[in-house]
Amino acid sequence: MDRKNNRLANEPVGRLMVRLSTPAMTGMVLYSLFSLVDTLFVARLGTSTLAALTLCVPIEILIVSLGTATGVGITSLLSRTLGQKDFSGADNIAWHGLIICIIYGLFFSWLGIKNLDSLLLLFGCTPDIFELSREYLCIVMIGCLFTFVPMITGHIVQGEGNTVLPMFVAVAGIVLNVIIDPVLIFGWGPVEAMGLRGAAWATVLAQMACTALMIGAMFKKRALLSWSIHHFRPSIKVIIGIYKVGIPSLLMELMSVAIMVFFNKILLQFGYAAVAAMGIFVRIRSLFYMPIYGLAQGVMPIAGFAYGARNYDRVKESIVKGAVISLAILLLAWFVMQYHALWIMGFFSQEKELIVMGVNCMHLATLFLPFMGPIIILYSILKAVGQGMTALVLSVIRQLGFFLPALIILPGYYNLNGVWLAFSVTEFLSGLLAIFFFVRLWKELQPRKRHTYVMTLKKGYMFRRIAVWLRW
Repeated sequence: MDRKNNRLANEPVGRLMVRLSTPAMTGMVLYSLFSLVDTLFVARLGTSTLAALTLCVPIEILIVSLGTATGVGITSLLSRTLGQKDFSGADNIAWHGLIICIIYGLFFSWLGIKNLDSLLLLFGCTPDIFELSREYLCIVMIGCLFTFVPMITGHIVQGEGNTVLPMFVAVAGIVLNVIIDPVLIFGWGPVEAMGLRGAAWATVLAQMACTALMIGAMFKKRALLSWSIHHFRPSIKVIIGIYKVGIPSLLMELMSVAIMVFFNKILLQFGYAAVAAMGIFVRIRSLFYMPIYGLAQGVMPIAGFAYGARNYDRVKESIVKGAVISLAILLLAWFVMQYHALWIMGFFSQEKELIVMGVNCMHLATLFLPFMGPIIILYSILKAVGQGMTALVLSVIRQLGFFLPALIILPGYYNLNGVWLAFSVTEFLSGLLAIFFFVRLWKELQPRKRHTYVMTLKKGYMFRRIAVWLRW
């Protein structure tokens, strides 16, 4: 336990960031890659089936958002508590997280199944593909418990600096999903073809396996947490501490879901091919976003631990290194989607209309994609230091102040291309806005007794500091 604590406190940030982030990045990339393979299988069932699956995405994101938001709150509170060396308090936080995820799973399975038809209509599903979406989502909702448990327990483990275990479990689940997918979707031997329902059952079975693996390994391979039941004390203070960061994250995700519903309704005006093209683009973009989110998961415990220990230079170093790495990753993504979009679309469809829409989407929606890397890191740092509300404000302005108006205005001038351009306009304006929040956070992390603003203006000072922060 002391050794792990010393690593979070004293190991060079660059080395520690790579060690903590690489497993998460690898796991999330593989997760996204296998999810892309899942989309390839569904795409073979036709454009309407792919569109039906895409229209289910907001409801799935709604489920995942609640788990992710709670998990982010747990990671932030847990890492800060460990930074203060309060190990019994950290155990109590972990027990609260485990109980919360079980309650979520049972409650939302019941609520989702009971109100499934209303949810589908609310989220933009049209009558002609209603049954396709319904049969898929009904199965997914049954398995809600197995969505929440591995997700939130994974965040608990990440909060103590272990990113290998969640990566292993996620990869194992996705590999299983991809193996089962074609068998259940297209049939094999005595197994009858189930179509889109087969994709849903493959997902649920894989999540069940992830739940069993995560629970078993989490208690067997303990790091900083002892998981002593004697440390569990029901506490409103712990719940408030989790949701102080978690609720802003949830509100950000709910806002994104609401805009996605509105977005899908706009896309439906241009036909199912437009919805299917967006479904493909979202999954391809996720493949490149996943390393950034994996990096952010490695940055959060470092920054949270350092902030709890009042080591603000270490927090700043985490910001600089995380921003530089994320920018480099999304520059690669920008190059691929700008110059190889036609090659990518060829894997999913041979329908000319869908290919043209997909290529245009990737070209126009990714003009300023690299800006999102440092923005995601900034979100994570703000949450890690307990400024979840600040991250919420940044997200609200991005979604409601930039994306929604662009989505309303641009299609009137550029039709479907205006929908794609809304992404790029939002990312450009968000990058400019993030500079303000970054400077504000930086000033808060600047101990005035040690450094004055006059020193920061001294010739060569900032370049020397940046060189130190970028040193690995």
